[in-house]
Amino acid sequence: MDENNQLLVAELGRYKSIKDLRRSDAFRRHQAALHQLFNAPRTQFGQSVRPRLNSFLRVAAWNIECGKRLDGIIDALNTHPILRFADLVLLSEVDDGMARSANRSVAFELGREIGAHAIYGVEYLELAGPKLEDPIHHGNTGALHGNAILTRHPFRSPRLVRLPRCENNFESSQKRLGGRIGLIIDLEPGSAGLVAATTHLDVVNTPGCRQKQLRSFLHYLDSAHRVPAILGGDFNTHTFSRGTRIRAFRNLFRLLANPDEVTGSLLTPLRFEPGLGELEASEFRLQGYNDECYTCRVDDVELLESSGLPGPLRRLIRRRFGSGPQSLDFRLDWLAGRYLKPLGDGEVVDAVTGVHSTSARTIVGLEHRGCPVSDHNPIVADIRAIPIP
Repeated sequence: MDENNQLLVAELGRYKSIKDLRRSDAFRRHQAALHQLFNAPRTQFGQSVRPRLNSFLRVAAWNIECGKRLDGIIDALNTHPILRFADLVLLSEVDDGMARSANRSVAFELGREIGAHAIYGVEYLELAGPKLEDPIHHGNTGALHGNAILTRHPFRSPRLVRLPRCENNFESSQKRLGGRIGLIIDLEPGSAGLVAATTHLDVVNTPGCRQKQLRSFLHYLDSAHRVPAILGGDFNTHTFSRGTRIRAFRNLFRLLANPDEVTGSLLTPLRFEPGLGELEASEFRLQGYNDECYTCRVDDVELLESSGLPGPLRRLIRRRFGSGPQSLDFRLDWLAGRYLKPLGDGEVVDAVTGVHSTSARTIVGLEHRGCPVSDHNPIVADIRAIPIP
C-alpha cells in the first residue's frame, strides 16, 4: 500500500476527545478521505495465481499478532505441510505501516510471497506513537490496523461492514480512530461459489458486546442466506467482562469461587459467550470446523497484571491457581460454516496433488528462528460445498 498517513495522524491525534475531533476543521477537511479509508476494502490481485488444491478447499483462520514476525508467517504459509495448502486464509490483527511490524504492508506482502490475492480492510487509524522500547523504527507511516483475506481462488465483490462500537478507543491509552469490522468476499473455488468472511471482535469489553457485534455481522451475511458461507476469525471468547474496575472485581469473585470451572470454560466458552449461539440462528455450524485445542496461551501473571486489580488481590488469585507459574489456555479463534461439508481425515484426496483432506485442527508450536510466529495458533478446516436444501 505504501501510504504515509503521518500528517493525518498529526492533525487528528492532537484532540483530547472524540467530540472535539468531530467539531474540528481538521476533521471536516479529512472527512471524505476518512470515509474512504474506513469503508472501502483495498485489493491486490496476484499474478498467475493458482489454487494449490482442486478437489476441496482448505481454509485457515489466524490472528497473526500484527505481522510482527512476518518472515515466519510467510515461511509457515509456504512450507508447513498443512498450512501451505490453505487456499483461503482469514487474518486478524494485520498492520499496514506500523513501526512494530517494520512499517510493512503486511497483507499485501503476504499475498505476494505466498502467491495469493489479498483483500485488506481497515479497523483503526492508530493515533498513538510507537512505544519507547521500539528503538529500531522512528514512527508509523500508514498507521493502519485491520483484517485481511488471502485467496488463490478468483473472487469478486469485496466489501467491508463496520460493527457496533462498545468503547471509545479515541480516548483510551491506545489512542485510535475507527472500530471493529467484518470483511467479506464472494469466492469461486471450482464451480461452486461461496461467501468468505472474517472478523475480529472486541477483547477489552463484555460477552454481550461481542454478541452484539457478531449478531450485526451475521445479519449482514443473512442477506446472502441461501449461499454457502465460511466465517472465521478471532472472536475473543475469553468468557470475561473487561474494561472497568467493577468488571475486574466480578472476575475476581468468579476466579476465587471455582478456578477449575473457569479454566475448563476457557476451551468451551459457549455458556459464557452468547455470541457463539448467534451462529446457530443464522444456520452456521461450529461442529466439524473446530477441534478443542487452545488457540492462545496466556501466562496467568501477565493476565492478572492487565486486570486492573490491586496487587494483594492478584496474589490471592495466584495462590488459588497454585504456587508456581501457570498458563491459561483459551479458545479465542473459530471457524463456522453454512451449507458446507467439513471433511475428515482422508475423506477426500486431491486429484492433482494427492493431498488428503484433514479434519479440523489447530496448528500448535509454530516458530521461526527460535521464536513463536504469533501469540495465536492458526486453525484449519477442509470443506466442500453441498446441495442447498
